[in-house]
Amino acid sequence: MAGSTLGSGPAAAQFYIGPSYLLVPGATGDAKEPSHRDWIRAEARYWTERPKLPEIRGITALKNDLLFSGSTAPTQGPNVLTLSIDKRSPSLPALMARCRSGERLAEVRYAEAAEIARHPQEHGPKPADVPDFYEYVLSGVTLDCPTVVDAPEQALRLKFEAIRWVNHRPQPEPRAIAARPAILQPASLSGYRRTFVISWFAAVTDAAPDQCPRMNSKPSPADYFALMPEDKAARLRKELADKGVGPERMPYRGPEELDVNLLPGIVADPGHQAPHADIVKGFDLDGDDGRGPPSAGVRAHKNFISPDGRRGIDNQLFTVEGCVEGLRRKGFLPMIFNEGRAAGQPSALVEISGIDDERNDDDVRVTLFYSEDGLRRSPAKVVLPDYTFRVSASPEFTQDFVRLRGRIVDGVIETDPGDTLHVHEVTGIETTFVKPRMRLEFTPEGGIKGVIGGYLDWRKRLVFQIYRGSDYENTVGLQAPAIYNAMKRAADGLRDPVTGEFNGISAAFDIEGVPAFVPPDRASRLAAGR
Repeated sequence: MAGSTLGSGPAAAQFYIGPSYLLVPGATGDAKEPSHRDWIRAEARYWTERPKLPEIRGITALKNDLLFSGSTAPTQGPNVLTLSIDKRSPSLPALMARCRSGERLAEVRYAEAAEIARHPQEHGPKPADVPDFYEYVLSGVTLDCPTVVDAPEQALRLKFEAIRWVNHRPQPEPRAIAARPAILQPASLSGYRRTFVISWFAAVTDAAPDQCPRMNSKPSPADYFALMPEDKAARLRKELADKGVGPERMPYRGPEELDVNLLPGIVADPGHQAPHADIVKGFDLDGDDGRGPPSAGVRAHKNFISPDGRRGIDNQLFTVEGCVEGLRRKGFLPMIFNEGRAAGQPSALVEISGIDDERNDDDVRVTLFYSEDGLRRSPAKVVLPDYTFRVSASPEFTQDFVRLRGRIVDGVIETDPGDTLHVHEVTGIETTFVKPRMRLEFTPEGGIKGVIGGYLDWRKRLVFQIYRGSDYENTVGLQAPAIYNAMKRAADGLRDPVTGEFNGISAAFDIEGVPAFVPPDRASRLAAGR
């Protein structure tokens, strides 16, 4: 390692919150996943000492979802891989013993999921020649274990002299990928159709004016200095007295200045304020109203009552985001994402077809699709109705066309659950619902409003919440370790039958739209599922 600086070279943009796996000679693993059974499981990771955060695509040019980024691992050593491991792991004592001994390991194998490692704004199928897991052999490894007693996870730093990529090659730039259009069931029913372009889309976070006795807050300078040696803290306090602790420094408040935005479990949970509410919009996603033992595959949680009186409403995302100022209806992220979508492309549209009676109809279809024509707005930036939108033919968007079967009951459109529903946004992280459903109403002004609900992968939603590290902690008003632990606790669905973990969090999103039109020839092809 002489003549080299640990962690030198370009630092790749990255976020990796999710399982990865370590194989250490002589150490028994605990992973239950069939792909890496008996390896040691990690919960998050980052490569290099000071990795960059992902760029936000779509700010300066149109965002292309049909890309697949390669691994962010360094191509040579010396360098470092930093992991977090659940402190309940039976593998941890042996690793800690290796840390204390300072033993140099000839080789350690590491594997990470290609899907989790790709840029979070990419969407589309993984190429057939990309392995499910990237694997590496790290050589000349020494272990370092910076510890925080009350943290739920243990940091593990692997300083290695060399790295060998086992089953793939470095990919300097994202590669273009292909996607097939979604297959839609024909919607050629009797009756007529009404089409709307979406003017607002954001998570349900507001239930009552007094729902938050206290709001969540950003990390303070005290948090930054809490784990720092006293002499260094005193020196930096003096140096930063007039400037404060900026977002470029704040992530590195973990033990030995590790990044707590990328490894949010390695410090003590700061605690997260949840809203106090009983009436919240959403859906009964699990068929359980919470008054008895939870159904199989469901974690026990508070059930809400909807504004129209339905019981058993599952909306655990509300319990996490409802007291974060920058995630509420008028907060920083919903406003900037909706502004970006309204000012750019694509436009999302909803069509209700097969309408015979707008009050009661037992068989309609609800289709969500996209146009590459932008929204039209007034000088006051109000989305204007009654414009025509061509239906996109781009696979980037046609892969995500969705049609759900539904009905109209007392003027409310309700759909059956689907498989998945992906909502494209121009700036920000896109949202994928599992087991989606919709509940919509026609407004007196001729528009539409309602709710889309389902389960979100909680780790992907977490990336949305902390995407720009301490910039987001500061402007949104949260602490990455706090919201990480809150999301893990709140996850209530999509239980993994092997690990027993809950990978999904129930959620509901407000949706609003204004009347729109589609050219007749494209409307006919869309109705036919083409």
